[in-house]
Amino acid sequence: MTNSLDANGFRQEATASILVLVDAPQGSALRELEHMDSKGQQIVVTTHSPCPEYWEDLWSLQPAILLVGDSLGVELHDAIKRAAHGERYRSTPGSSMVLTDPERVMFRYIARGWSLDRLAEARGVSSKTVSNMITIICEKLGLPDRHAAMLYYWGRLDLLD
Repeated sequence: MTNSLDANGFRQEATASILVLVDAPQGSALRELEHMDSKGQQIVVTTHSPCPEYWEDLWSLQPAILLVGDSLGVELHDAIKRAAHGERYRSTPGSSMVLTDPERVMFRYIARGWSLDRLAEARGVSSKTVSNMITIICEKLGLPDRHAAMLYYWGRLDLLD
């Protein structure tokens, strides 16, 4: 990627006003954005994650641009230029989220490995209610259990094979 950017006139500088954040390994961009002090930088995030709920969580952290899919070529160059002009947009495949906002929040906690008790405390409900919510989330996503849900969120369903 660096050679491609260099060939198109982009330079790497520690004080750059635009930061390109490549989600590799998958899931790292979310953790990085959560703890980042962007100091007025425009952030362009690119990910291959197949999970629309993960994309929404990335977008909620307000990068300037979110690119999903194979976007390390012309699309990334265009995104950097557009970020430099103050644009904000996301380019995601036609997939849509099937979870409600509260379910998406619960899904994020599930993906982080939270226990039933911790989930119940965070949501202010009983462990049985959490268990039912997890079942509903897994059914909506077409996944067999919470472990598969965790792997799906982080883009690692390949580990189930």
